[in-house]
Amino acid sequence: MSHRAKAASELLLLGATIAGCAAMDPQGYARQNAPNYYKRSYDDLSAEQKMQLENHLARQSNDVWRTGAQVTSALGHLIQGAGVLVYSARH
Repeated sequence: MSHRAKAASELLLLGATIAGCAAMDPQGYARQNAPNYYKRSYDDLSAEQKMQLENHLARQSNDVWRTGAQVTSALGHLIQGAGVLVYSARH
């Protein structure tokens, strides 16, 4: 695996790990992000707003995980294909 491909996969893994925080602790993540969405603290939100925010952040997190897995899988296929081509060119 080239240095560039390895760096790209490590970056994707880091991004997915950070995004996964919302799935692991939706309430904590919602507390941090409530001012960005509602311009108020989490404690000032109604129960419905809290639930909507937690669900929204969890969906975003799941989307990032799926995208990261798809990109990593595609990168793996690309590297595997390149390896097959290089092997066949040498033999």
